[in-house]
Amino acid sequence: MPDWKLHTPNGVNDVLPNECAVKKDIENTIWMVFNTFGYKEIESPSFEYYDCYSGETGQISQEKLYKFFDEQGRILALRPDFTTSIARMAATKAQNATLPVRYMYTGSVFRAEHTEGVRRREITQSGIELIGSYSAKADAEVISAAIEAMLALGIEEISMEIGQVAFFNGLVDQLGLDAQTTEKLRARIDSKDSQGIRKLVDKLNIADNIKQVMIDLPYLFGDASIIERANVPGLNETSKVALDNLKQIYELLCAYDFEQYISLDLGMLQSIDYYTGSIFKCYTHGVGFPIAAGGRYDNLMGIFGSPKGAVGCAIGINRIMQVYTDKPDDIPSTLLYSEKGADRAAYDLAHNLRINGCLTEMYIGGGSFKDAEEYAKSTNNTCILRVYPDGRLTIYDYEKDDTLQTTVNEFLGYGANEDTQPMPSPQELGFRMF
Repeated sequence: MPDWKLHTPNGVNDVLPNECAVKKDIENTIWMVFNTFGYKEIESPSFEYYDCYSGETGQISQEKLYKFFDEQGRILALRPDFTTSIARMAATKAQNATLPVRYMYTGSVFRAEHTEGVRRREITQSGIELIGSYSAKADAEVISAAIEAMLALGIEEISMEIGQVAFFNGLVDQLGLDAQTTEKLRARIDSKDSQGIRKLVDKLNIADNIKQVMIDLPYLFGDASIIERANVPGLNETSKVALDNLKQIYELLCAYDFEQYISLDLGMLQSIDYYTGSIFKCYTHGVGFPIAAGGRYDNLMGIFGSPKGAVGCAIGINRIMQVYTDKPDDIPSTLLYSEKGADRAAYDLAHNLRINGCLTEMYIGGGSFKDAEEYAKSTNNTCILRVYPDGRLTIYDYEKDDTLQTTVNEFLGYGANEDTQPMPSPQELGFRMF
């Protein structure tokens, strides 16, 4: 039998320092981009009452939820996405806020994916939610913020594919399809099964040009010309308005000079059911899944008692890490070695260096100075400060192959006077700053 305490469960993993530095660098870059758009950071609970994610809000199947009980027997669920939690928060805690409100977040979501070693079960996301606007400008803002974040990360070969679920929903209403047939049709469109779609719609008593649009739906992909191809005579008002909305979003993004990254896809049908209008997915080379996705969800806020238009986007940090090439520098630090009886002076020196922005590590190995040197060479410490009980200080700069003799007081400037040659600053001595 394996010793389970030595292993992590399927779908989760440890993040060690080098990888964690990359992850934080990505998160910080995205945070800065979203912040420049006016988004303010919020946090939502890691788990909610199961009711928050079930019923009308059940955008993710209950089989994928991690469920457990509180002390009173009520069902709780780990957060499977941020949008539902933020919609609940905005509806209950920010109902009197001036609209629109702009929220951003970073954190983990949890999904019980039933696949062997491919899909993660704990996923880190950074995203934004724009709540309180029905305008196409809101959709374009969220999409453009996602594109700006990708470019800021150095990911320039991206394809932002934009669809419109309201167009499909309008066709479904016009065709008079029941829920079961609608799901079959959705599956056929996802698999680009034109023959399967034809078999379903040929039985319906409706104009041939409307049937043909549905059959062609998986292939209505490309530039703005697909909007004209889809806008056939006889479309109902829902589908017409959806196409007009998609055209507005596309024109706005072109005005923002993002045309090269944009493709329209009327065959994109999101699996999450709360989307009501625009939906989008961003792809790049080297990743088999979208690195960002989102859309408009005008009905979700109403479920929590505060109807408002809303649109959002989530960026998959773990997927970005697969293609992120701008690795953060492994910044060297300074090691401080204290001879016996010099601990107080050494800590005072370390404290002063830290508050001045120097990366300073105390040697606590308990060995000799030679041991400290070996430790420094193996841990990216390029300088050692050796402190003696009488206040003497020796600085060993291994990058410059130089040694400087002084005292702690002189180094900190405590003993300086008119006749004393001022000590070089830590930066001049080559100390690494953060």
